[in-house]
Amino acid sequence: MFNFIKSELFRISKRKYNMGLWLFGFAMCAFVLYFFAGLRRVDRNLSMMFFTLGQILSLASILIPLMVNLTALEPYASGAINNNLALGQSRIKIYLANAIISFLYVLVYMIIMCTILIGVGAIIAPISTTPFADMMKNFLIGFAYLLPCIWFYVSLVLFFQILTRHRSSAIAISYVAMAIFQPVLYIILTKFNLNGSLIFLAPSRIVESITTMMGSYGLDFLRGITYTERMMNVNTMLYIMLGWIALVWAGIYFVGRKREF
Repeated sequence: MFNFIKSELFRISKRKYNMGLWLFGFAMCAFVLYFFAGLRRVDRNLSMMFFTLGQILSLASILIPLMVNLTALEPYASGAINNNLALGQSRIKIYLANAIISFLYVLVYMIIMCTILIGVGAIIAPISTTPFADMMKNFLIGFAYLLPCIWFYVSLVLFFQILTRHRSSAIAISYVAMAIFQPVLYIILTKFNLNGSLIFLAPSRIVESITTMMGSYGLDFLRGITYTERMMNVNTMLYIMLGWIALVWAGIYFVGRKREF
């Protein structure tokens, strides 16, 4: 599996639109920093910078299907995966390797963009009522809790690719699922008069909660309740997300072993 991952990473580095994703990320960083630098000095609070970064991360999931398309979906669409299957490689190992490659790509991308925003933000926004080290600790803890969320979204796109066997369809269905899951869940809860706090079963709501807390003005959010004022802290959210991950990989296993590419 390790050699397979290395070869795939080399292949990705040669993709033409790989550079486009990085240029887009750098352009977005420049836009955010330019906008922030344009504020009055008294308004350029570093706490505000971390809060803004948290909100950006909550929206970053919209790029994940495109990144998975770059890193994992092409072999399925082109039929190249048949070569690996013909060599007797385990399907689940191939799926797992593809997911790991996509996850690492997304992770490196996010780390580099966050480093640029935090590093330059610390220079242009020197004013802060809270020590930088405390805010950075809060941010890093939250980022660690985001990792299962990233793995979930990567796995979800891969599942739709295996299910549909069509790259464009997998990406489109992924975006639709990301957009409508929370509203549909809300309608179901309202229809059957269920507890409204169950809306936090939606993966997008978990991501929103974590990114809001990691970029908030309050520190050490692991000790308290979330900003929603409901009895659900980040550890509970993590368990819910792990449940979604288990469900998606169960689908990958049962659908993938039956699917011919």
